[in-house]
Amino acid sequence: MKEETKTGMISGTGYINYTFPYWGPFVMKAKIDEPLISKLLEEGNKSREKNLDARKKLAGMIDNEYDYENYEEWFTPKFTSYISSYINALKDNWILNHKPIKEWYLKDLWINYQKANEYNPPHKHSDDLSFVIYLQVPDEIKKENLAFQGVRNNVGPGMINFAYGEELSFSISGFHDLPTAGDLFIFPAWVLHYVDAFKSDVERISVSGNIHLPDMHDGKMSSW
Repeated sequence: MKEETKTGMISGTGYINYTFPYWGPFVMKAKIDEPLISKLLEEGNKSREKNLDARKKLAGMIDNEYDYENYEEWFTPKFTSYISSYINALKDNWILNHKPIKEWYLKDLWINYQKANEYNPPHKHSDDLSFVIYLQVPDEIKKENLAFQGVRNNVGPGMINFAYGEELSFSISGFHDLPTAGDLFIFPAWVLHYVDAFKSDVERISVSGNIHLPDMHDGKMSSW
């Protein structure tokens, strides 16, 4: 019998020169310095003691969420370099012809004390940019997530997730990460995101906020 020649087989050697476009929202991950983490924890504990309850304006299924006070004085000046880095990275790596963004305003800042079985459902924020900073992440959450791998068909407990578009072939519709202490995520406020619950009897502490960019609303800026 004559052996047939197979065609159309995929091999590891079929490379050509190619380009591809960047697609979707720009999400940046960075690290916050230790002095700012300590200050956020200190001021957050004050808000907790005063019971500055923030839950009425938030989507989270978390019992302890509190507004910060006077953050324009002690947080905004120290956070400017992180927002500037996001804008510069956006122009350098994502939207090369983006027009200048010269100023920003912090509209909200609150702290989340997440315990076992608490979570943030899929939601969006207001204004232009949002961010989350992880101040305290117990090792038990990482161990729980590692033990979960291969048991269920999902990313596991304790993850932060970002979603954009539909889950279809040949596309990436989301990004997820298991945060560690000091992690910062900055992203467009309209990006759908959510945080999975964990079962460990520990407390994870994070901070979130919203950023207003006046230059985005002067009628001259192109869409993101």
